[in-house]
Amino acid sequence: MAARVKILVDVQERRSGMPQLLETLGAEVEVLPLAAGDYALGDDTLVERKAVLDLHGAVRKGHLWGQLAKLRAACAFPYLLVEGRDLDGGGRGLHPNAIRGACLAAIDQGVALLRSADREDSALWLHRLAVRCQRDAMPPELPAPIPRAALAPETVAEAMLSAVPGISTVTARALLAEFGSLTAVAGASPDALLAVSGIGKERARALVEALGRPD
Repeated sequence: MAARVKILVDVQERRSGMPQLLETLGAEVEVLPLAAGDYALGDDTLVERKAVLDLHGAVRKGHLWGQLAKLRAACAFPYLLVEGRDLDGGGRGLHPNAIRGACLAAIDQGVALLRSADREDSALWLHRLAVRCQRDAMPPELPAPIPRAALAPETVAEAMLSAVPGISTVTARALLAEFGSLTAVAGASPDALLAVSGIGKERARALVEALGRPD
């Protein structure tokens, strides 16, 4: 009989129901504080799990990039698992272009992206990945993964802003030069945005919509 795979789950995920789902799939689960990520699936594989609206909030507040940086530093194979059928969060979050820009920026930083429909689907992904890490031998004919260089935080912020309709790379750089960070741009008033070179009323409106400000 094959040994069960072991999955380490961060204590913050205890109430999610995921430990029980993973045990139902046959995994041996241990809940403990993890220094990075939500799930440790092998010696070198960590997964950060985000519900769609949590992802929107983490991007808007600027928390996501620090979490992904810790993930990259802690393992060779970092994953971001985004859970929920509607990536746009039912229109309650960032602009569709902005959230997709965030996902692409995460991939550009060397973090693999997984999409799941719901908790049950997430459990299937985590268990399958754990099996692959711990038990399945990599076919010798497959090339080794090529590590990707991480983007600097300012490059990530620039990519995020450039994903907003009407905002070019030049304008994104002007916004960051004026406000200093993506979080500061998100918190700026429409009048403050209009003071930046290249930002008119339509672009200011697009920024407000993309960054999820209710006003």
